[in-house]
Amino acid sequence: MRASVVMMLAVLLFVLHRWATNKPAVTLPIILSGVFVIFVIGLLDQGRTESIAKGFAWLFFLVAAYNAIPAFTGALSSAKRGVQSGAAGEGLSGPGLSYG
Repeated sequence: MRASVVMMLAVLLFVLHRWATNKPAVTLPIILSGVFVIFVIGLLDQGRTESIAKGFAWLFFLVAAYNAIPAFTGALSSAKRGVQSGAAGEGLSGPGLSYG
């Protein structure tokens, strides 16, 4: 997998982490920093520096996943508890839903 693709996934995980922790997920500084790091990794992702770019991209991806996955699963379990207690939807029904 190309380093720029891995870096793009790391940026998406960062945005997911901010969304799951109720912080502004998509702001101008986040967009500009994400585009900048993807651009820099994309420049390094060719020739002799390709292995360095892949190393940095995977490092950033692992750190982003380490932060995003617990926050996202916590947000999902919190939403699930809210639905089960009736806070989010009284009388919901549909495929796989039978609350209320």
